[in-house]
Amino acid sequence: MGAITRFRQISPYFLAVIATLFIVFMVVQDSSCTSIRNNRPSAETMAAATVNGEVITVADFEARVKETIENQRQQNPNQEIDDEVIRQQIFDEMINEVLRRQQAEKLGIVVTPQQIIDMLVTNPPQQFQFGKDSLGNFDPRMQWTLVTQPESVKELLERNGLTLERWKGILLQTEDYLRMQLLQQALASTLGAVASTPSVAAAKQDFVRENSSADIEFVALSSNRVADADVKVSDADVADYYEKNKQFYPQRAARSIKYLVFPQIPSKDDTLNAQKKSMRLTSALAQAATPEARDSVFSQEMSDLRGTQSEYTAVNELDPNVATALSTLAPREVFGPLNIPGGIAFYRLDDRREGVNPIARASHILISFDGMSKDSAKAQATSIMARVKKGEDFAELARTFSKDPGSAQQGGDLNYFGKGRMVAAFDSAVFNSSVGSIVGPVETQFGYHIIKVTEKTSVEYKYSTITLKTSISSATKRAVAAAAQEALTAITNGETIESVGAKYKSKFFAVVQQSPMFRRETPILQSYEITAWAFENEVGAALRRDVKYYGTVIAQVSDVREPGVMPLQDVRERIVRVLTERAKLAKLEAQAKQVAALAATSGLSAARGGDSSIPYQTQAGLRNNGMITGFGGEYMVTAKAFSLPVGQVSGPIKGERGWFVIKVLNRTDADLAAFNKDLPTQLQGASARIRGAAFGTWFQKVRENAEIIDKRFSARS
Repeated sequence: MGAITRFRQISPYFLAVIATLFIVFMVVQDSSCTSIRNNRPSAETMAAATVNGEVITVADFEARVKETIENQRQQNPNQEIDDEVIRQQIFDEMINEVLRRQQAEKLGIVVTPQQIIDMLVTNPPQQFQFGKDSLGNFDPRMQWTLVTQPESVKELLERNGLTLERWKGILLQTEDYLRMQLLQQALASTLGAVASTPSVAAAKQDFVRENSSADIEFVALSSNRVADADVKVSDADVADYYEKNKQFYPQRAARSIKYLVFPQIPSKDDTLNAQKKSMRLTSALAQAATPEARDSVFSQEMSDLRGTQSEYTAVNELDPNVATALSTLAPREVFGPLNIPGGIAFYRLDDRREGVNPIARASHILISFDGMSKDSAKAQATSIMARVKKGEDFAELARTFSKDPGSAQQGGDLNYFGKGRMVAAFDSAVFNSSVGSIVGPVETQFGYHIIKVTEKTSVEYKYSTITLKTSISSATKRAVAAAAQEALTAITNGETIESVGAKYKSKFFAVVQQSPMFRRETPILQSYEITAWAFENEVGAALRRDVKYYGTVIAQVSDVREPGVMPLQDVRERIVRVLTERAKLAKLEAQAKQVAALAATSGLSAARGGDSSIPYQTQAGLRNNGMITGFGGEYMVTAKAFSLPVGQVSGPIKGERGWFVIKVLNRTDADLAAFNKDLPTQLQGASARIRGAAFGTWFQKVRENAEIIDKRFSARS
């Protein structure tokens, strides 16, 4: 019996993963039956999803979500965790694991315990190289001991903060991860072997395309020369095109919803409440006869209205309006009300200090050493410095010459920075110069700088704030919830969602909208729950949910599409665009023929007949990939460039978005002798390119064709 398998029998549960293994271990977990999962109580057999009939249990799903969130918090306690994103990532990965294993079973692919042990002990990935010597180098002998005989190094584990049981849990997680990795590698290898046998002709075609180039000149009559209104596409034309081409419009299962949104925003009463508090405080401050009395009023309201105190803050870190207000106050003086985003604020200056933390604001023009010698860079910087001193606009010179992309477009402005934040030479130049000075060239490791000192200060403010936010009250939240429930009841009883929405528009700002068609993998309104619900219900079904960033939402299934062919109504606009483009090109055909005829006798530039709106361009290094200057997807044009004799003008070439006339100025053809000489290597390269894309393309189809039923939200009404 393999060592890892023996540990599985010993350990009664999966343990947390340490340090750098947290994320890796938690996102992959074998779906195969184990003694741990087989012995779970029946309550843990509830399905979070089924994949081709195979169950992913709620217990397995929730356990992995919980552990992933806990591990992320341990790694970065200050990071905001989006629970919904993690839940969907774990869900998708568990679906993929089941699909990979199912496909491996169909192909007879098996990963044995011995393969896992061999990989873990003799050739582990970097993140699983646990055994290290005293210098931190990988030690295969220590790795073997840690994996197969951990009891013998129990003290070593404990010195590193690990219990024996915890270490065994890590090994179990490692086994699961490696099994899935080996399984995917085996699948990719199998599929690659089948899909990656290119023909000599195909390999040659790739070689020619990649190693041939041409220099051309061309004129183009873009379809944009004809206005859409100047062509007509009839309903009969659209219907005829659809019937002839509907096999090219496959329909996957899709849904659409109408939804009524009750935004979670403050009501008029909430706004009035904040205004009343502001008026009361304003009145109390106005009635106070002395600065000391106003200070006392402010202190009392600080307690009642939950004001905040700020430590010494530099002016550059303050809102400009707040900084201006504080600059006018004496210590303990009060200012307000001041309208701020989301509310009203009152400020008291508690103290002002200077000289502790100097800051400056400066602009610069950087002449870097990249692409030139130091002497050349200095000469250019000196020349620009002379132009600045003569009165030329510093900002314009910065936009023209500065090699600092972050500040150049801002006229060289670096905004505020504290003393010691810039490199030494730059910092010294700024803080040893007066406001308005222009100094330089100053050399740093980045190049030569011409510096304009625009502001210097060391003023900091210590202040207190009373903020009266216009926030949504509990009463408003209850009123919104009640209105949303009434709306849901009315819609369920047969009223249209539009008529119900109209009832609540003025008071609750409720709005009815229509979603586009969406598929199972699309979180409509950023909610996978609503997507799953829509696919479980028929047209007319409705539900109410609180949705992040939206508010309270009443959703109603408005359309259902089952797999097949898209109906005409869904593709009508696409067809109209195709037919409109064709009609516009037809209108340009006669002019294209005239241009081609004139080009054959007078040259391409003259062929425009003095019409400068017709582009004439040259393009060097053209390849047969459809990319032509100003146009993409023009394969007919680039193909012609590699069949047309050098020096000959083509006839009119009908492209996808215009008519073209070209002349090949020069062409370098691929060296087929080199291809034939190194044919095995060429075939190997072609095989590798095919193999690289084979697994991803194949697995995407596997997932699209699988019967995946999301049951995570079924229990909710």
